[in-house]
Amino acid sequence: MIGFPNRIDTAAITGGSFVATLPLANLQTRSLGEVARSTNLNLSSTRFDIAFPKQVSARVFALPNHNITIYGKYRLRCSNDPGYATTLFDTGWVRVWPAIYPYGTLPWEDSRWWSGRNSLDQLAGQYATLTVILPQTVVAQYWRLEIDDGGNPAGFIQAGRVFIGPAWQPATNPSFGLSIGWETKTDVQAALGGAEYFGRRVPYRVTKFTIDYMSEDEGFASAFDMDRQAGIDQEVFWVHDPDDTVHAQRRQYLGRFQVLNPLQLPVFNTTTKAYEIKELQ
Repeated sequence: MIGFPNRIDTAAITGGSFVATLPLANLQTRSLGEVARSTNLNLSSTRFDIAFPKQVSARVFALPNHNITIYGKYRLRCSNDPGYATTLFDTGWVRVWPAIYPYGTLPWEDSRWWSGRNSLDQLAGQYATLTVILPQTVVAQYWRLEIDDGGNPAGFIQAGRVFIGPAWQPATNPSFGLSIGWETKTDVQAALGGAEYFGRRVPYRVTKFTIDYMSEDEGFASAFDMDRQAGIDQEVFWVHDPDDTVHAQRRQYLGRFQVLNPLQLPVFNTTTKAYEIKELQ
């Protein structure tokens, strides 16, 4: 599933209690390091409302670069009623960090054996993303995210961006051979004596795959048109498997197309396209 476009920049974001120099408006900037930060951890302070000028369609909601701990929970709702008297979608209260280690993959002595969740030190140094994949496309004008993380040692909740938008889910899966890996821009300098010195950069994910056997209509109306609109500069949200819960944190991220590969027509009424999606930081 490829989420596009991100509609957040057309919305008004209000609510909660946020630091004047780190306001909610920062969720509408492309820089993930330019965060919005709550003044405290009260439930009334860590929630916010997203209001669009009119109803918009969405299948993916994401909150990249957040600092919510392994004990944090969230609730996402959407409605066409600003008072949320009726809702079109409601997650209820859900853990932000589900179990990601299947039974048997950790040794008995590991502190994560019982929970299967990340440890606190694992959360450091990564662009954590809260992702909600809606079971079907919802058309709504108002969205509300609530965050419950009262034990957060930072004393606040912060995040760098919101992604909210529709998604294209091809009729056929990517072909065998899909790859996902870490790449880095870490600088390596070698001294005359051979010692190496590093200017460390945070690694980022890159997913490469090919979608074969698309019909000509799907190839042109979805893949071809998305390339024109997204280019290599606009945000897309990559979802490897919308039904995955165990490895979702590893295989879902905010990114961009690293290259625009051509749409190929190998046989009659069949199209093929290769993708490279780079994680944004």
